[in-house]
Amino acid sequence: MKNGKFSLFYPFKPEKSLVSMYHVIFVILIILFGGILLLAGFFSESGLLLAGSAVLLLIVVALYLFWIGKYYQTIFFELKDDEVTWKRGVWFRMTGIVPYDRITNIDIYQGPLMRFFGFSSIKLQTAGYSAQARSEIILEGIREAEDLRETIRSLIRKSRTVAGPSDATGTPARQETPHPTDDSLVGEIRAIRLLLENQFRK
Repeated sequence: MKNGKFSLFYPFKPEKSLVSMYHVIFVILIILFGGILLLAGFFSESGLLLAGSAVLLLIVVALYLFWIGKYYQTIFFELKDDEVTWKRGVWFRMTGIVPYDRITNIDIYQGPLMRFFGFSSIKLQTAGYSAQARSEIILEGIREAEDLRETIRSLIRKSRTVAGPSDATGTPARQETPHPTDDSLVGEIRAIRLLLENQFRK
C-alpha cells in the first residue's frame, strides 16, 4: 500500500522543522528561567554567583545542542500490515507497538507553533487508554497528517476485515451460536409427540 511517503514497511521520520520548533521552545525557556537566574546573581552582588549562573546556562545550552540533533536522528515511525511501530531515544531507547485492531481514535493536533512550521501531531488511542483520555502513540512532526490518518484508517479496516469483528478491547468477538428457528422447534415438538403417541398405542 502506498499513500505518498507512508508506505508499508518503510520507516519515516518527522519533519526536520520539528527541531526548529524545539529550538524556539528552548530559547523561550532559556530567556525566562535563565534570565531569572542571571538577575538573581546580579542583584545578589556576588560575582561568584553570577559567574556560576552563566556557566550553568552555557552547560545547559551545550547539552541541549548535543542532544537535539541525536534525538531527531533516533525517531522513526513505521506502518506494518498489522501494527504501527515507533522508536526514539538518545540515552534511553524506547520502542512501541500498537496493533491496528486495538486503535479506537485517531486525532490530529496542531498548536500555534506547529501551525507556524506547517506540521501536526497524530494521537493514536487504544481501547485500554481511551477511558483515561491518554494517547498510546503520538506521531509528531507529520506534514501530511490527513493522508497518514486515512492510511491508518484503511489499514484498520483491512485488519478488522481479515480478523473479523472485535470487542472494545480489540479481541476478536465470540461468534454467537445461531438459535434454532421457530419452525424447527415446532417440528421437533411434533416428532416427540408422535413418538409418545406410538409408545402409548403399544
